[in-house]
Amino acid sequence: MSESGKDLSKQSILEPERKTPVVAETEVLVCGGGFAGVAAAVSAARNGAKVLLLEKDGYLGGLCTAGLVVTTPPLDNGLNAEIARRLQKRGAYVPTRASEAEIVGLNFHALDPEILKYQFMQMLLDHGVEILFHTYIVGPILEGKTITGVIMENKAGRQAVLAKVVVDATGDADVAASAGALFRLYRKPMTMMFNLVGVDVEKVLARIGNWGGVRKLVQEGIDQRKLSFDLGLLPQFGSPGVYMEKLVHDGQVNVWSGNVLDLSGVDPFDLTRAEIVTREHAMRMSVFLKEHIPGFEKSRIEVTANQVGVRASRQIVGEASPNSHEVKNFLFPDTVVKPYSSSEMRLPYGCLLPRGVENLLVAGRCLSAEEEALGQLRLLPVCSATGEAAGTAAALAHEKGIFPRDLQVSILQRKLTEQGVRLFE
Repeated sequence: MSESGKDLSKQSILEPERKTPVVAETEVLVCGGGFAGVAAAVSAARNGAKVLLLEKDGYLGGLCTAGLVVTTPPLDNGLNAEIARRLQKRGAYVPTRASEAEIVGLNFHALDPEILKYQFMQMLLDHGVEILFHTYIVGPILEGKTITGVIMENKAGRQAVLAKVVVDATGDADVAASAGALFRLYRKPMTMMFNLVGVDVEKVLARIGNWGGVRKLVQEGIDQRKLSFDLGLLPQFGSPGVYMEKLVHDGQVNVWSGNVLDLSGVDPFDLTRAEIVTREHAMRMSVFLKEHIPGFEKSRIEVTANQVGVRASRQIVGEASPNSHEVKNFLFPDTVVKPYSSSEMRLPYGCLLPRGVENLLVAGRCLSAEEEALGQLRLLPVCSATGEAAGTAAALAHEKGIFPRDLQVSILQRKLTEQGVRLFE
């Protein structure tokens, strides 16, 4: 309902017909510049394709840099290992410490998002990838059920890009959904991340034991009416609820400010509410910690995330949809993704192939899998590993003049292995 009380749900406006200029043609078009998109673009370029990457922000990294998701399981297989080496040379990738049991089991590392922005840009430029920032994708260009490009909008207006193969690395399956691919829509916890500096880490840990102990501090503050706080405190869908981790630099901690529930990550009204509510709670928590908890007396907010963290929204329905048990234990005949060198987690090629549209691959958290597996499949190393597979497949499909769906998987597996991905070890 509008403010006037009128129901606008069935109203529409007929826009005039227009001619949209084609401003670029490329062989592989990557939509989205997060971990998945960067990996896809680098991998496609390394395999000989001309690549253009479109990104809505003015920097790369996706929710790592825009959402301050700056702790991750190890980056240690394939292109992930190269990213880790680049960051380590700058002192920007270190193991976390004093994590709670679940995080210890995942072997989390902290990284510096500012160094990552630069290193990702350099990786793309080093491989001849063309980048277009500040650009939103607003629709597909279709010939029947085959995608041949996208319509985009930016400061120059409405424009078109043509491509031989498209990779959707938007996180929300924006391209796949608009092109008619089948998808499921999930509502999962959203969180505003922020960084505190000036924290006496040793003093805090002496009281709470590990970083999960911050939940008890927040609950005590609520009970004692020192803190007004009604977001979810406890772990849910791979979210730790209220939590902290020590970051790369002394006195710097990354804070999960609680879960807001039952909002859609692709509804702009829900997203706006999530931004307002979670940012308010981030400020409340930072003030409470500073005023009431020893070790935070000199702390201050260094930065809040540019956007609320969305954990799941649209998930494509692909040619494969494995469950959690299969992901952790199966060696699929068409395995093309193995995020971690020391884990048996794998994904088949079918996870990246959406049903209902041709010439399109997806990479990142919008891949096809069963709901109970998604909590672990949205993490940064998985996004990058799916991007590496999708970008390599896109380049090979273009080279052979076929749809990605028709690519012989053994060729893709061999190429990924040559690139340093330990698929079967």
